[in-house]
Amino acid sequence: MTRLDIINMLIDKYDYKSYLEIGIYDGACFKNIKLGDKDGVDPAPVWFNDNRIHILTSDAYFGHLSVDKKYDIVFIDGLHEYSQTLKDISNSLDHLNKNGIIVLHDCNPPTEWHQREPSEFDGTGKWNGTVWKGFVEYRSKRKDLNMFVVDCDWGVGIIQKGFKQDFLKFVCDDKENILSYAWLDKNRKMALNLISLKNFKEWLTNE
Repeated sequence: MTRLDIINMLIDKYDYKSYLEIGIYDGACFKNIKLGDKDGVDPAPVWFNDNRIHILTSDAYFGHLSVDKKYDIVFIDGLHEYSQTLKDISNSLDHLNKNGIIVLHDCNPPTEWHQREPSEFDGTGKWNGTVWKGFVEYRSKRKDLNMFVVDCDWGVGIIQKGFKQDFLKFVCDDKENILSYAWLDKNRKMALNLISLKNFKEWLTNE
């Protein structure tokens, strides 16, 4: 199962009508989202043959977006960098409908090499970046969000508003230790609230 499958399952389950995608790249997801009301944002997409794609950064897009504009589902697959992930999650929450969901790709890097910084990525091979750090930081600071990662397709994060949960019992300010890959590798299931595909399907059925 891929991130696209999960997004379309959520759309079907909740009868979502509007979609935003941050990080279009080749349009593989965007072209296959089963909605007409959708927007895409990317400063340098490989594919942009759609007038609903905005060729600019996510920061610029949100900066010009009306405060009243809300989306049912937002898919973040952008810069793959910790600080940008924090901003994209924050901005997406500001423009998310009450019962909406944020889907975040690349939350579960299998090795330290996969989570190297953008400056170390040469554009070839598999790369997840430091998205997971942003996800973990939100888990540690927001009691009002339900957050978990589905263990498929490099880790597909789910973020919902308004669901109190057991959040991580630390503050992410010691980045040399808590947000190190060694810490993630040791505490992966707890840190990411990692669940199996089977458990995700059960969650979706019971919601």
